Amino acid sequence: MATKTLWLCCFLLLGLAFAQDEDASDDPSTEELCENRSADEYFRLTTDGDCRDVVRCTRSGLKQITCPSGLAFDIDKQTCDWKGKVTNCDKLEKPRKALPIFKTDEPVCPDGKLSCGNGECIEKELFCNGKPDCKDESDENSCTVETDPNRALDCDQTQCVLPDCFTQCVLPDCFCSADGTRIPGQLEPANVPQMITLTFNGAVNVDNIDLYEEVFNGQRANPNGCQIRGTFFVSHKYSNYSAVQDLHRKGHEIGVFSITHKDDPDYWSKGSYDDWLAEMAGDRLIIERFANITDSSIVGVRAPYLRVGGNNQFQMMTDQYFVYDASITASLGRVPIWPYTLYFRMPHKCNGNAHNCPSRSHPIWEMVLPQQESSNLGNGHERIR
Repeated sequence: MATKTLWLCCFLLLGLAFAQDEDASDDPSTEELCENRSADEYFRLTTDGDCRDVVRCTRSGLKQITCPSGLAFDIDKQTCDWKGKVTNCDKLEKPRKALPIFKTDEPVCPDGKLSCGNGECIEKELFCNGKPDCKDESDENSCTVETDPNRALDCDQTQCVLPDCFTQCVLPDCFCSADGTRIPGQLEPANVPQMITLTFNGAVNVDNIDLYEEVFNGQRANPNGCQIRGTFFVSHKYSNYSAVQDLHRKGHEIGVFSITHKDDPDYWSKGSYDDWLAEMAGDRLIIERFANITDSSIVGVRAPYLRVGGNNQFQMMTDQYFVYDASITASLGRVPIWPYTLYFRMPHKCNGNAHNCPSRSHPIWEMVLPQQESSNLGNGHERIR
């Protein structure tokens, strides 16, 4: 009897081990999970648990992140959010969109045309124009700075870029460099003073005007003796235009930050041309009228939440004669990136997985925002680099 019991136990253990091996073999490998998936896409391995854990693909394998307690990961928005607002905890990944076929061993379309995901051939100019032209809509699903087939060219200062085509990329209308770190005029870094811009965004009103007066109290000056000045990107909602007028009168720059400052970040990154026109050109008209600014000096734009609006935003800026944007961020680097024009391709990666950087050529300056790192030196002092 004991022998039969022993054999039965061994049989059950072997069966359990076999079942576990069989289950393990059904689990997809890292290679399978990461096939045709971008490195900045987060996805779930399971829908069990509290909806906080997701992973993404890296060169060394899967990297996991966990949302803080009380939050859950929104798989559609690709960010942590309040748990009660996340309704897709049952989804493992974002819905896959059909992609166009750009790389083939042999040409599949006539010259001047490219292939949709379903094999249909359409004109190259129709890709990434903001309107689906392929039947499977794949022509609008691969439109990043790196993949847009009509993207801006890499920096080439010998290339003719200006409308009259008589001049090449030269200051003050155009500037670019391969990695963004070259100083205009080919100056040596040791001979260039550190330049700092003080910028503020949002409504100007009783909640902050005292702080601004404290910062710009007339006791801080540049090496040439001139008092320091700032740039204020003003949103319409809750702004006191008498205070805005006073800032402009004192020599500060005024820019636009939208009329509504809507809370939904996707409203900005996915906004239409007309959305950006109403928000930014409309904001400028309001500021000019109610703050009595009549010198056409409002030429700068900053996007709420720094959520860049892609080609729609920059085409609107071009049409409305804005000069520069101050919304695009650059990753922390040893050498900072200088302002550049968007006639050519951005010299750095589009930072973040939710940003919609412009892929086309635009005659707009970008006052890029480099990430900074601070360290505590004690005694209330910090070092920022």
